[in-house]
Amino acid sequence: MNVFEVFFISLCIYIYLSVLLRIFGKKEFSQLNVFDFVVFLIIAEIMTDTVGNKDFTFFHGVIATITLIVVDRLVSMITMKSKRLRDIFEGRPTYIIFKGKLDQEKMKKQRYTVDDLSHHLRVNDIDSISKVEFALLETNGSLSIISKDECVVELPDALICDGIVDENNLKLLNRDLNWLKKELKKQHIDHIEDVFYCILEKDKLLVIKK
Repeated sequence: MNVFEVFFISLCIYIYLSVLLRIFGKKEFSQLNVFDFVVFLIIAEIMTDTVGNKDFTFFHGVIATITLIVVDRLVSMITMKSKRLRDIFEGRPTYIIFKGKLDQEKMKKQRYTVDDLSHHLRVNDIDSISKVEFALLETNGSLSIISKDECVVELPDALICDGIVDENNLKLLNRDLNWLKKELKKQHIDHIEDVFYCILEKDKLLVIKK
């Protein structure tokens, strides 16, 4: 393979990957989950292997990467319909600070250091942990912070999402399904399946129906 062929194939790979990443979705790279990130790495490796490889050409690489994208999109569609599968594939956020209290055990489990926490607090213009009500380590490694002054919820996560109750979040609030049903009935909602989104604010249960 001469220099011109290497240049031409490299240019084709660049154009193809640029188009592919646009088609892949509108997520910013920092918002990708673990599986999206793995797919990107595999795609990059596959296309790199096509340069100068007569047994695995550029067109073979295109077929392989399109297959990966289709599979990834199918997995995304399936997980959108199932909260349990979504938690398995994407994981769940971890509360580093919960209602103003720092959870050292969870920090150790996530291998999240005090330096990491201090850095993320500074990035969010927060100079002390005492000002934080909730700090969640997201599945992509970023830290979401809700200050005490701005917090209007008992838990910054949905109790009901698209008709499905998140029992883990109920446990965090020391509440159960019976309590949730009673609160919904106060708002004239008899069936959980009719709820698109539900979150517990400090003064009320915010419910959005389908």
